[in-house]
Amino acid sequence: PSMKEEAVRVHLEALAAAQGWRSARDQAGNLVLYVPGRGAGRNAPPLAIQGHMDMVCTKQRGVEHDFERDPIALSRRSIEIDAKSTDVLQAQGTTLGSDNGVGVAAALAVAMDDEIDRPPLELIFTADEEVGMSGAEGLDPSLVRARRLLNLDAEEHGTVYLSCAGGRDIVAFWELERESIAHDDLPLRVSVSGLAGGHSGVEIHLGLSNAVLLLVRALCDVTLPLDGVRLGAIEGGGQDNAIPRRASALLWCARHRAEPVIRELTAWMERAGAQMSERDRGGFCFEANVGDELEREAVREFPPISPIMSNTILKALRALPDGVLAMSEALDDLVESSSNIGILSTTPDEIRMVALTRSSKRGAIESIQGRMELAMEAAGAEVSFENAWPGWEADLENPLVRQTLATYKALFETAPEIKAIHGGLECGYLSERLPNTHMVAFGPEIRHAHTPDEAVVLDTVEPFYRFVRQLVRDLCRG
Repeated sequence: PSMKEEAVRVHLEALAAAQGWRSARDQAGNLVLYVPGRGAGRNAPPLAIQGHMDMVCTKQRGVEHDFERDPIALSRRSIEIDAKSTDVLQAQGTTLGSDNGVGVAAALAVAMDDEIDRPPLELIFTADEEVGMSGAEGLDPSLVRARRLLNLDAEEHGTVYLSCAGGRDIVAFWELERESIAHDDLPLRVSVSGLAGGHSGVEIHLGLSNAVLLLVRALCDVTLPLDGVRLGAIEGGGQDNAIPRRASALLWCARHRAEPVIRELTAWMERAGAQMSERDRGGFCFEANVGDELEREAVREFPPISPIMSNTILKALRALPDGVLAMSEALDDLVESSSNIGILSTTPDEIRMVALTRSSKRGAIESIQGRMELAMEAAGAEVSFENAWPGWEADLENPLVRQTLATYKALFETAPEIKAIHGGLECGYLSERLPNTHMVAFGPEIRHAHTPDEAVVLDTVEPFYRFVRQLVRDLCRG
């Protein structure tokens, strides 16, 4: 898990020692391994190869797994991709960690390959990419001499990325006003689950349903117009960079309201389900439990929030922008700006919301979140901004890009796609920490990252590694 990478660092340091490589850490938790050049690349300028050590840790409901201790249970299987049966590697009930384990593995493999010439390599393995990119942000530049860098954290085979979006979290807190539980109040728990989820950057354009927003909209449409229905708690999601797969709410309602509320919410969800994407519709589930079916002690920690505050918070959440907000005018099919409500949680004292806004357009994040801030503050929330990271601007003319494209075309007899990615790559921070460094990013095909359906497409791994290997060879020429 992010910020808990010590076991990985220790393993990599032991591997480096066994190979006779020098290694160094910095205060941000990053690790750099120094691999001597070989053959024709012995005296070439150094080359950095970079990946991150952490992974998004999510699991299916009912799966027992401790990500800090238990090994990932692997499964090779065939799944349907684009109407074709395709062999993939997946985990059993959890995220796989191919994001970015496959990149780290490829960097180590090329460094240990005694059949190729290579420049001196600086293998940069960063910490905490998935939560806040604090590793890349805090990288000690004195540890890196290379001014050429291969980032192996892209997820679309046959594509070379030259730019990425920046991003920033907006966080809103509401201090809650709670009331006494009336003698005829019943607790009602409603939940949405089984949605596909996905990466809030590279999959935001697919129109996947956000469980948090789905539940908020249902509650606004069905419960707000009714007297005697109040919010007790609401929660969903768990990562700002993942589209929430599930959400739940505790409602308090007068006894005579319970069945009509359940009936109306069920009908609303049936209508919503019919309009979902096929990926969402397959596993979508809505459940409602009432009264004695709930644990009384647990629900009594969350007595009703006042009706005015309940309505105000739900309406404010419903009005937040979510999904694709603008498409790029410079590159076809590139999302320019988006926002994702990724985390919603409730304690006895407060409700907390985290939304991640991304954009490749300078100033757009501040403009979008400025409007969100005004709306949240008008609804009584305290607002702050966290985990901002910079974008990475494209440069098509530098020598590394030219060599990367030439190597790919010579190897595969076709040109790669040149893209910018709406997801955050550490290249944004790395370009700030390592000025004048030329960078490219690429990787094998990874589907459904950040979800238990994460899969690496096996027949893209061999050509990906062959490309890494040949590019390292070609970069011996400086």
